[in-house]
Amino acid sequence: MGQALLILVLASSLLVQHPAEAAASFNHAVELQQQGKLTEAAEEYRAILKRQPDYVEAQANLGVVLARLGKYNEAITAYEMAIRIAPQLSPILFNLGIAYYRAGQLAQAVETLEKFISVRPEAVQAHQLLGVVLVELGRDAEAVQQLEQTLSTLPNDAAVLYSLGLAYLRLGKSGFRATLERLASFPAGLPALHLLQGQAFLRDQEFEQALEELKEAEKLNAELPRLHYSLGLAYEQLGNNKEAITAFERAARQSPGNASTLYHLALGLEASGNLSAAQQHINEALKLDPQVPEANGLAGKILFKQGKAADAVKLVEIAVKNRPDDQEQHYLLARVYQQLGRREDATREFAEVQRLKAAQLKKDRDQTPKP
Repeated sequence: MGQALLILVLASSLLVQHPAEAAASFNHAVELQQQGKLTEAAEEYRAILKRQPDYVEAQANLGVVLARLGKYNEAITAYEMAIRIAPQLSPILFNLGIAYYRAGQLAQAVETLEKFISVRPEAVQAHQLLGVVLVELGRDAEAVQQLEQTLSTLPNDAAVLYSLGLAYLRLGKSGFRATLERLASFPAGLPALHLLQGQAFLRDQEFEQALEELKEAEKLNAELPRLHYSLGLAYEQLGNNKEAITAFERAARQSPGNASTLYHLALGLEASGNLSAAQQHINEALKLDPQVPEANGLAGKILFKQGKAADAVKLVEIAVKNRPDDQEQHYLLARVYQQLGRREDATREFAEVQRLKAAQLKKDRDQTPKP
């Protein structure tokens, strides 16, 4: 809502540039927007733009309305058009960055927010959102730089502290414990506190404790970012496949376009025998990130189970190439070759499986403490 008001203030200061009839229509659209009649407001803004395509205020406010309706891709188009008309209106860049983030277009969100910060370096919310997006992208060191500078202004912002805590956790930084203590100091921080503690247990492969913490977080706030993904991982590791599938399905609805979520969802569905649904999700994951070895291997495994060895072979070969020490992928590739009648290739891969097993056994023995 704050961003909508920001654009409206800008718009009212520029109304003198437009004819009286257009200004009256714009004011009516603003009234509809402020009354929460968003669909009607969008229609009014579109009608204005049909008559006067360069009406930047209407274009910007259309983006605000569409974003509030959850139509983020349409909002992006509206904001981009507004910026082309009036590139000097830098606040629109912030709204565009938010829309990119909500649409799951994280790289574009980073680029846009960085552009906005270069013009408005004092904008704390922009640094905050940029830090959150960088955490989503796994660029944790950069995220810490952005988020730490917002703490003096937003000392009890649970979302900021959660993202900062997650970055500290993945970087192995000592600030993680201090972040947990800050979250524990105010009631609104407790859901994120339990989520972070659950994620720390996941990292340490203490899956039962992780599940306990994550369930507590879910009781307090079931809409936390990464919560259902983390729950899915805990259930998956504990062998609770049905619960894992449910959690990953919720995670996919919460954050569409996440390749890792789609992979784990497909993994659970494949294990349950639902090959058709598994194939759909793994194909979506590969569209987002075509080179992930595990995703290629799983896609090949599904095709192989469907009797499509000829289609599976290239995918499994990609998995083996990118993960040459993965015994499971070599074994799958050997079976695919065997199915295709490629005996020499199958023999080679079976031999590689035995070599990798022997190497792993020796490594385990060398690491076992001697009495």
